[in-house]
Amino acid sequence: MSRPQPMPSEHETWTARDAILLRTAQIIYAVEHDEFHVVDGLPVEFAVAGTYPDNRIVLAAPSALHSYQALGDGTYQQDSSMFFTTGGLGLAMTAGHLAGQAMGNSRRRAAAAEAATERWRHIDGGMAYVNQYGIYLATPTDILPWPWDAIVSAKMVNRRQFAMIGDSSDRGRVRYIFESDAAELMFAFWAMVRQPQHPQLAQRVWLLPEFLEKYRRMWGANAFDFWADGAGRHLES
Repeated sequence: MSRPQPMPSEHETWTARDAILLRTAQIIYAVEHDEFHVVDGLPVEFAVAGTYPDNRIVLAAPSALHSYQALGDGTYQQDSSMFFTTGGLGLAMTAGHLAGQAMGNSRRRAAAAEAATERWRHIDGGMAYVNQYGIYLATPTDILPWPWDAIVSAKMVNRRQFAMIGDSSDRGRVRYIFESDAAELMFAFWAMVRQPQHPQLAQRVWLLPEFLEKYRRMWGANAFDFWADGAGRHLES
């Protein structure tokens, strides 16, 4: 796939985020026009399911992984230790110990209540690699594959945020958000395979208006029309 360079500008800089959004637009356009075979792959050091070149990795970007979950059940260890001494100073020390003990228990109770509350929590991160069959999250300790077939529902909840509900082999049903510059491609690939009638696929959410405006300004006459004749194509599952 050819990579023309943006026109130089003293007012704007073509960022790594812009480059990934452009590659995403190029990849999806190639899929929609039966030209995916021209998309070059990225070399990786881990095994990828499927057969090369169909399974080649086509995009990589740093990613944070967030999970909607609680970290505890609300229980905590209460400090009920005894401290007692006589005399004026001893009584003051006893009172101070009891006050500190109550404060400590209050903090532990509040921490336990917070841990028992379900909310979005950052649980992992690394480099996300995407191909037409799924996501591979390379963390500092593992390679976590998420094939599209394991994801039962998905949508873009914000720019750079691919939210999914999926079936994990070790944790059961989970709710995750991949926060990454590759999020738009994750969504588009997933929807093309699992739900071609997804409303956000029809909206072409990877073609962000601010990106397209910048792209057209910086590419000028060389800017490509990624909206042309793009509806209705999907990947094979």
